[in-house]
Amino acid sequence: MIASLPTTVRAAVMTAPGRELEIKAYPLLPPVTGGALVRVTCCTICRSDLHTWRGRRPGPTPAILGHEIVGEIAALAEDVTHDSAGQPLAPGDRVTWTLHSSCGECYYCREHQLPMKCLELQKYGHDACDQPPHLQGGFAEYCHISAGTSLLKLPDNIPDTVAAPLNCAAATVVAGWDAAELKPGEHVLIQGAGGLGCYAAAMASFAGAERIIVTDIHSERLEFVRRFGATDCINVASLTDEQIANWVRELTGGFGVDCAMEVAGVPAVVPAGLASLRKGGRFVELGCSFPEATTSLDLSTILWNLLTIRGVHNYDFRHLQQAVDFVSQTIDRFPFDELTSRQFKLEDIDQAIAAAEQNGLGRVAIVFD
Repeated sequence: MIASLPTTVRAAVMTAPGRELEIKAYPLLPPVTGGALVRVTCCTICRSDLHTWRGRRPGPTPAILGHEIVGEIAALAEDVTHDSAGQPLAPGDRVTWTLHSSCGECYYCREHQLPMKCLELQKYGHDACDQPPHLQGGFAEYCHISAGTSLLKLPDNIPDTVAAPLNCAAATVVAGWDAAELKPGEHVLIQGAGGLGCYAAAMASFAGAERIIVTDIHSERLEFVRRFGATDCINVASLTDEQIANWVRELTGGFGVDCAMEVAGVPAVVPAGLASLRKGGRFVELGCSFPEATTSLDLSTILWNLLTIRGVHNYDFRHLQQAVDFVSQTIDRFPFDELTSRQFKLEDIDQAIAAAEQNGLGRVAIVFD
């Protein structure tokens, strides 16, 4: 190991679902061939981290959670000289990276360009930490980057707390609008005004969408998302699916929206989203990333109205690039800094998780000196 680096570092470890995380020490090993070692500067808590911690999503233990990570290069393998965009890399560079590493050779990687479904997939913040290199989650002072991960150097105008969610929330929304084939002048419905909803509204606005309708059950979120380009906000707390769809049609000349995106993570909202589409409309599902996310659908409605439904789970490297470029270009247009509203130290990780569970405005961040 490089002499200036510590020999052991701290990590917050999940030993069982629902239990307080334990601060443990791990040896700091050199980067593997094709990989890197990153000193973590910020990791935001994603709702999927909370699902795993609560046991709503299956996951191994012991584990170091956290995948929305940004940090500084501490060491590079000898064969790593550039990021995946071709930019030179050196110790001290600020980077983010894809949520996963992939082999590039399997059926899904090679035949279908779906690296997020690689047969040898490794996901940061999702694997057990009892075997070397141990440190592959963001709730730790350092993170080992595996070969097959796409690193990306960050522009200087994006602060760490803004950059951290980009490799999950923002990049996934980019993939969602890509799947929706969003076009300038279209009308869109975004179900959910949390962090993903704010990114979705901002990207739709930037792409030239004419009407950006956002639904949620929290008035304060709906007011907040207006600052990200939402043109119409509907509090659906007391509305039926039919009432929601009627309201959306009233806003769109009686036809409905061209595309709808579900980012609330609530299966029950999907029927209203489908009912709000025009004939030939497109629906993108990316919020319900947990088991048994079931709802009831009338398939004849999908058939008769010629609807298209696309599922989006994670993304590929180009979507991460586009997310970072988008935020860098529009950082003075949208209040991205307010999407991360509360900060905690690693030793206060349980307080951070409790704060994240309150589901308030903005993500919770773990920050490191």
